[in-house]
Amino acid sequence: MKTLIFILLACTQLFGASGSPSATLLVRCDDIGMCHAVNEAALELAETGIPLNYSIMFVCPWYQEAVEMLKDYENICFGIHLTINSEWKNFRWGPCSVNDDVSTLVDENGYFFPRMDLFYAANPSLEQIESELRAQIGRALRSGLDVRYVDTHMSSLDQRKDIRDIVIRLAAEYGLIYAYDIPDHIMTGIYSQPPEEKQQHLLKQLKNINRQGINLIISHLGKTGPEMDALIDMNPSGPANMSRHREAELHALRSEEFRNSVAKNKITLSTYAREYEKKKDMK
Repeated sequence: MKTLIFILLACTQLFGASGSPSATLLVRCDDIGMCHAVNEAALELAETGIPLNYSIMFVCPWYQEAVEMLKDYENICFGIHLTINSEWKNFRWGPCSVNDDVSTLVDENGYFFPRMDLFYAANPSLEQIESELRAQIGRALRSGLDVRYVDTHMSSLDQRKDIRDIVIRLAAEYGLIYAYDIPDHIMTGIYSQPPEEKQQHLLKQLKNINRQGINLIISHLGKTGPEMDALIDMNPSGPANMSRHREAELHALRSEEFRNSVAKNKITLSTYAREYEKKKDMK
C-alpha cells in the first residue's frame, strides 16, 4: 500500500493534477554587466523573485556594478559569459589578461574583434585564448559572487572544437558547470522578433514547450535611454533599435502573462545549479 501511495505521489509531481506532464525551463539572461542600462533591467527582473540564470560579462566596465546590485538575490544562479568579441560601435572592451601576451585576440587598438569571422581570420593562438579565459574566470571568482557555470558570448568560442575543448576543460578545472551540458532543448528565444511581438512569441513557446528534459531560453535585457540607444551592433545580424528589443524582452519576462503562462502550462522555472545537482544525484 505504501509503495502504491509513493508511486501516485511521484506521478502527481511529474504530471500534475490534470495528468499532463510538467516541464522544466531555464531562463538565462546574457550580457549582464555590459552597461548600466542592462544592469538596471537585470535588477528589475531579479526583484520578481523568479529563478533566473544571469551570465555576466566580466570583461566589461560595468560588471562591478552588476555584482553590487545583484549579489544578494538568492533566486539568481550566476555564470561567467566568457567573451572574446566586442561588437558595439563606440563602446568597446578588451582582454582581462594583463600579464600575458594576447595580441592575436585583439585589433590594432587593443579591443576584441567585433565579429566572429574577424576573430577567426586573425588566426588566434590557442595558448592566448586559454590565458584570456583564465583571466576572465579569475576575475569572476574574485568578484565575491557565487559563480556556478560558464557559457560563451556570440558563439565565437563554440564553433571550433579545439577552442570549445579549452572552455570545457577550464570549466572542469575550476569546478564550474559547462552550461551546454545541462539543457536538453534550446528554445528559439525572442531576440529576432519585433519588439511588439516578443511577448506573444514567448507565450507561444511556453505553450508548446518540450516536456521531455530540460529547456533553455536565452534572453537579452536592457532599458531604453541615451546610453543604450546610442549602441550600434557591428554584426550584420544585429537588430536595429537594439535598446527597444532588449527592453521588450524585459517587459515580456516581468509580465503577469508570463507568470500565468508558466503556471498554466505546468512549467517549473529552474537554475543550472539546481539541475546539475539533480543530474549528479541520479548518477
